[in-house]
Amino acid sequence: MPLTLDAHNHVGVRHGASQTGAELLDRIDTAGVDLACAFPFVEGVFSNDDVDAARAADPDRIVPFLAVNPWQRDEAVAEIHRRADKGYRGLKLHPTIHGYHLSDLGLVGPVLDAVRERGLVVICHGASDLYNAPPEFARVCRAYPEVPFLMAHSGTFWSHDQAVEIAGETPNLYLETARVPVFEVATSVKEIGPEKVIWGTDSPFVDYTFEFEKMARAAGSEDARQMVCGGNLARLLGLD
Repeated sequence: MPLTLDAHNHVGVRHGASQTGAELLDRIDTAGVDLACAFPFVEGVFSNDDVDAARAADPDRIVPFLAVNPWQRDEAVAEIHRRADKGYRGLKLHPTIHGYHLSDLGLVGPVLDAVRERGLVVICHGASDLYNAPPEFARVCRAYPEVPFLMAHSGTFWSHDQAVEIAGETPNLYLETARVPVFEVATSVKEIGPEKVIWGTDSPFVDYTFEFEKMARAAGSEDARQMVCGGNLARLLGLD
């Protein structure tokens, strides 16, 4: 059976939300999903140790991603290397929460230099917010063509059309589907192809099974669904 892999899950505890590794595994088991990428909630003071704690529930099924705040440059770079040494496969960035433009290469560059050196994948908040609007992704992707970038939320709502256009022109940019409505996901697949779209849920903030089941309709074919729901990201992470 083809591998199913969720790109977008939070673990740990923050005001108003929490998720343990066992809870995440229960969600993916209920939906029939094989693997889930996980990173900490990034509001306030956060720790990537939350990912280690979650993975203890089943390290073979929870794929570890770390999160950093680029304003803490030296610590962020050191943390990328520490976690990569432990087998972490990707990095979460959230410019809106942490207050920087994704395309500010003077700030973000040292972090992305480390990402490129360690061969990690980047998933970055990419709703229609000023700091991480689609043109921000275009610039940073051009500067780091070796690094795969996932635009979480696909620019929804107000920038989705722009996100589709830019992703179609940018080889290392992929649109991630967390909380994106079926129509917009289907449009992404139709316009730029299923090989450029990657499924994620944003758990625990969603109805997990619905987020998975909606892809059967949005992808348009079973072959496309398999690429979107696991094949594309597994290839980028070297899991295939």
